Amino acid sequence: MKVSDLAQLLLDIGETKIRLYDWQRRWLDDKSRFRVMLKSRAVGGSFTIALESIVWSLLNPLYTTILLSYSLRQSMELFRKIREQLSILKDKRLKLGEQTCSLNIVNSESRTEITLKNGSRIICLPNNPDTIRGYRADQIYIDEAAMFRNDLEIKAAVIPIIAGKSGRLSLISTPKGRRGWFYEAWVSSIYSKHKIHYRDSPHITNEDLEGLRNTLSHIAWMQEMEMEFLEELNCLFPVEMILSCLEDYQYTEFTEIKTSNPLYAGIDLGRYRDSTIIIVLEKAGEDYLKIVFVKEFVDVDMVYQREYIAKLIDTLSPVRVLIDKTGIGIPIYDFLVEKHVNVEGLTITQNLKEAIILNLYNYIRSRRIKIPIDCEELIRQLQQFKKIQDKTGRTRYEAPPGWHDDYVIALALAVYAASNPPQQARIKEIWRW
Repeated sequence: MKVSDLAQLLLDIGETKIRLYDWQRRWLDDKSRFRVMLKSRAVGGSFTIALESIVWSLLNPLYTTILLSYSLRQSMELFRKIREQLSILKDKRLKLGEQTCSLNIVNSESRTEITLKNGSRIICLPNNPDTIRGYRADQIYIDEAAMFRNDLEIKAAVIPIIAGKSGRLSLISTPKGRRGWFYEAWVSSIYSKHKIHYRDSPHITNEDLEGLRNTLSHIAWMQEMEMEFLEELNCLFPVEMILSCLEDYQYTEFTEIKTSNPLYAGIDLGRYRDSTIIIVLEKAGEDYLKIVFVKEFVDVDMVYQREYIAKLIDTLSPVRVLIDKTGIGIPIYDFLVEKHVNVEGLTITQNLKEAIILNLYNYIRSRRIKIPIDCEELIRQLQQFKKIQDKTGRTRYEAPPGWHDDYVIALALAVYAASNPPQQARIKEIWRW
């Protein structure tokens, strides 16, 4: 029986009503030792490798499968998919020829590992080369491999794990530029290649695609949906530079931030189609900044926004808050500046924008800022942010035409607040009656 046939049989027994696509069958039946899957977003790649890990563990006693994800959240999500598929089968029975066996196959379970009754193990781990070392595995999956900031370290840790057992290795990802292990694997002759376009997955509707087209820039669409390994022409922040600043942690609500370190905030107030973005940084070292809070308002009443920002300032007492007070930002700035001595407004001219963006560039280039790896919109905007020289020789720093840079501006304001002295001292008068 083919692996894909057994996988479909398990889905049928579990009454999932899921029919495997042709590309999923080709992947499941590919027994190559080294495989690479280049895919559009949302095609079902994680579901497929979760299902495959169960099938191989069921077929092979004492089989060890490791699934690596670029963040703890992604690792937990992949582990959840495996648990869900196993729980569906818990009370079912599988009949193969004359034999019938129970599919209540889980022996034990921890936060990162499931052990089956035949001794096979399925282990889900986040990106950490030190954690990986020491294992021996029959099969390893690297999920969203292009997102790993330390992919060469991961490669050095992974290869010895499968070497002793002639194990299999699979890399799965959307592209992130012509760089890193994933790109090298895709252009290599060693790997069996699978290219999965969104049209190969009929569950992605035309309505879904229209929504994505309206959300993603042209660059992001070509990369994440059309699977293009794009040149980083005119990009101010190359992918390699961005990835070097990513860390696997999650920011919290501002009411839960507990630190004695100085805090700084940057606020880009929305106008027309733009969102309002708030980013708070913690100065965790001599010249080291860490994002501890991110908030986006979309189509939210300005009165609510100003009250929210006022509460944030009262709660966190940041050393300095910089607000883009250009145009629509003036009323909110006027409201906040009356109540808080640490609030400053900036009218962002082309020269000032260049100054705050280049200041941000220096922090990112020197790895003096830490960005949560799951802050996807900020990462996307940084990646597509451009340095453009017009016909007159003047340089502009901006998002591609028709797209957003509000996350980038908010971050640049916060970094500028932390790294530059106030433009002028303000004295808040206190009247005593």
